[in-house]
Amino acid sequence: MPGSLVGVVSAFDERLDMTLPGSLARRDGHRARTPVVPRFLAFVRAPMLDAELAAGIRPSASTAHQLRANHLRRIRVRRRIAIALNRAVDDANCPVRHGTPQAPLSREAVRCCCAEIRELAALVASLENPRIQGVAIAFQLAFDGSGPLFFRPDPPDGTERLANTVRAARSALRVSADFE
Repeated sequence: MPGSLVGVVSAFDERLDMTLPGSLARRDGHRARTPVVPRFLAFVRAPMLDAELAAGIRPSASTAHQLRANHLRRIRVRRRIAIALNRAVDDANCPVRHGTPQAPLSREAVRCCCAEIRELAALVASLENPRIQGVAIAFQLAFDGSGPLFFRPDPPDGTERLANTVRAARSALRVSADFE
């Protein structure tokens, strides 16, 4: 009964959103410790939340969105994104390794967009207060095996798709996060 579990989790998540403040801050200015259940739900729903944040949903939309946005904004997470993007560029120029559990790169597309990918990696890691939409797009780009960074046999426009995604992430990062 996976469908009923999803319904229960969604209903529970909606009730949490009504009881917990979106900012997760106390009146005295210190951050309140978020209860375990909302943090667990944000962890379990991370891929869906990443997709929604990348599409432009505001982090304040729900407690789960805010928790995921806070996670993605951490400097160590952003550095991990930058390392993964730079590694993809490096790996695209190396011989193919067979038998690895990793999703295969779209090597030609990555080689064509290598300068833009490296620029995106530098932006993600170095910005003081990055807009979460740009970070979420970069996170998906680096870690979603079905994304434009990775090989897919059907679409012939892999290079254009990758270039557009990198451009979208860079554009989103250039907008101030103060408006989120």
